[in-house]
Amino acid sequence: MVTLPPEAFEANAQVDRLRQAALVVRRVAGELRYHPATGLARRPEPPFEEALRTLHEVLGVVRRLADRFDAEEAAIRGAEPTALEEVRAGHQRVRELAGALAAALRVLEEVLAHPERAPLDAPYGLGAPRRPHPGAQATWVAERAESLARELAYVTAVKSSAIRAANG
Repeated sequence: MVTLPPEAFEANAQVDRLRQAALVVRRVAGELRYHPATGLARRPEPPFEEALRTLHEVLGVVRRLADRFDAEEAAIRGAEPTALEEVRAGHQRVRELAGALAAALRVLEEVLAHPERAPLDAPYGLGAPRRPHPGAQATWVAERAESLARELAYVTAVKSSAIRAANG
């Protein structure tokens, strides 16, 4: 009987955490309000802040998992070449998506911490906000978290199949 490495279980747990946090971020995104001319902003609810903390924690775990990617690829060298290439490509996509999520989180947190102020001269022109609405940015964070969850789940499944095939 072939057993899966503990990383597969850890990765799947992080997939669930990513999906749950993305749900909360997406739900609250529509409730975020701000007015750049007055600086009035509605602070996010505690579940939203907890979801952002969860995303940071998951990114830390994904980075630790990514540190093991080379060893995992070495473990499945005996598997079929297409599976190895698929795993390598998946690992690269996970790294890229984790970086994109981290960047989106930084931008969102900066906007929430320091709402933009703009002169009140017109709805367009100089008085227009220079950056997207925090709700839109939160939606982008949720989309990136969901993309990372899908890719992490996919590469974990492919890797598990390749490990089973390589170990016979």
